[in-house]
Amino acid sequence: MAVTISATILFWLSLFLLIWAYGGFSFFLSFVSRFVKKPVRDFSFKPAITIFIPAYNEEKVIAEKIDNCLALDYPRDRLEIMVCSDCSSDKTVAIAQSYAGKGVKVFDYRERSGKTGMINKAVPVAQGEIVVLTDANTMFETDAVSKMISMYSSEKIGAVLGQVKLRVPDLGYGLDKEVVYRSFEAELKYREGLFGTAQGAFGGMYSIRKKLFKPLPPNAYSNDDFLTPMKIMSRGYKVLFDKEAVSHEDTAMNVEEEFRRRVRIGAGNFQSFFFLLPMLNPFRGTAFLFYLSHKVLRWFSPMLLILVLTANIFLISEPIYLVLFLFQGAFYATALIGWILSKVKINLPMVSSIYHFSSMNLAVLLGFFKCLRGIKSAVWQSTERAVV
Repeated sequence: MAVTISATILFWLSLFLLIWAYGGFSFFLSFVSRFVKKPVRDFSFKPAITIFIPAYNEEKVIAEKIDNCLALDYPRDRLEIMVCSDCSSDKTVAIAQSYAGKGVKVFDYRERSGKTGMINKAVPVAQGEIVVLTDANTMFETDAVSKMISMYSSEKIGAVLGQVKLRVPDLGYGLDKEVVYRSFEAELKYREGLFGTAQGAFGGMYSIRKKLFKPLPPNAYSNDDFLTPMKIMSRGYKVLFDKEAVSHEDTAMNVEEEFRRRVRIGAGNFQSFFFLLPMLNPFRGTAFLFYLSHKVLRWFSPMLLILVLTANIFLISEPIYLVLFLFQGAFYATALIGWILSKVKINLPMVSSIYHFSSMNLAVLLGFFKCLRGIKSAVWQSTERAVV
């Protein structure tokens, strides 16, 4: 009897947390955010800014990226562009240095330290009051940066995160669901930002007040875009998401590359969890609630899925739980079918959605084990992407 009661509680609690993380929280946030005023823009605010571009063997895109930054509608005399090479072995540095006459500063670091190491070295010497962090393959719309900077209408605003829209490259396949998921994430971040507590940036475009920057742990792994804004938020500053400040980047070329990227991000997420334990304080209000609902429960959703299945097995003698067990079996069988169909490039919407959800959670679970094994370095091999 005790086992049955425990299994019943575990089953329904885990299921509730999953439903809340992937659906309930979104509906709740959509409702409560209607009663919050939108942040005020101030386009007259034109501080000196620095655009930080980390690069490791980015010869295919670095010229386009620099040209993209030089074409922004931001006052050129208030714009510093820093290209930081993480011991590149291709022509990245030579290409970037060819822009020296246009005021582009190039830092050729000769010992690999990953994006984290470059951020820790470059941001403290940046000249701008606001630092815009981006990626070499992320291309800004002309007015994206000026719109993002206009959100710094108050000293209470410590970070503004930009919108990075994904595009599946011409030769890419099977990643349309990643584009949909990114749009869903962007809407959540925007609504959280109305409360000043947007939960993490898209790494290709976010900005911070330089004076609020604190060096990241040297082994911070693929999570600067989450840790940096969250650390600023933890000190009482607002973090906003500007969905009108738009940039673009391509997805990975295929599902396998995207899966490896997800594993890496998953490892960084669990590392962030331990770095940000103080954020799990209910007295932090919306910052705590949004962090728990949007991030922590998503990170632990693979464990919740396992708990739902395990508890279900203990209850399978009851008809309703037998039906629920068969439903779970059918769900994972469909995910397997989706994986098989992706190999032959057949796309069935419902099947591919279930496959995407399952593969995403599997990647997070593998990331968890990667984190448990220990992350000693922030260095990683970037995902191969098409040129935007």
